[in-house]
Amino acid sequence: MPVRGTISMWKSTRMIVLVAVVAAVYATAQITLNPFSLVLIPAVLEFKMANVLTMLLGVLFGPAGAWGVAIGNAVGDLFTGNLALGSVFGFFSSFSVAYVGYTLWRRFRPESREADRPLRDLSAVVIYLAIGLVAATVAAVVLAWGLNLLGIAPFRLVSNTLVANFAVGSWIGAVLYSLVANRLTAMGLTWTEILEPVDSGWPAHAMLGALLVTVGGFGGWLLGAFVLPEASITPVVGFFFACIVAGCLLL
Repeated sequence: MPVRGTISMWKSTRMIVLVAVVAAVYATAQITLNPFSLVLIPAVLEFKMANVLTMLLGVLFGPAGAWGVAIGNAVGDLFTGNLALGSVFGFFSSFSVAYVGYTLWRRFRPESREADRPLRDLSAVVIYLAIGLVAATVAAVVLAWGLNLLGIAPFRLVSNTLVANFAVGSWIGAVLYSLVANRLTAMGLTWTEILEPVDSGWPAHAMLGALLVTVGGFGGWLLGAFVLPEASITPVVGFFFACIVAGCLLL
């Protein structure tokens, strides 16, 4: 399972270096683009321009990308004055976008080297955009539920903003992916050039994982943002949060 790769990758010196590089790139983007971000709740919620890179870095660099964007997000929060208790959920929210992005992309495009090629056909484009939307709902549920649980910000505002932010960011990132994937693959820098991917395709546990992640993301977001009364959001969306965690472990 890919979740094992997020742990075993720490045995690879090249992957550790990639984590540091991705974290530095993502943190720099957060800091540099912060003046252009739309602040909705000071020190809590922004529409971040840097989220164009979140799923992109995950698809390109796999587990190193997931750890890198999560660490980079925390560093960015520190330097932009947004580091707080809610940043714990921000860490896992950013991680989930990259993790869901690269695991689902690997599942849907398992052919040799195909996962590292640009988007050459309509089916690949549709798959990439769909994965971006799933990853956005997952990240939204993770962070919005956490901030709501802590009493920091309302679920509805946070979740709707994050779905829009991460979805649009991932879709714009698809253009960047088509431009840089071949070059990075030729340089041996993509994660599949460094690690040997395991469990590509659709084993039974991965199909269940994808279902749980999708249901957890869309179910938690739609019910929490548009259906549930405020008092019910924490326990009900908490169930969908658990579905996301279980699904990620099975992907």
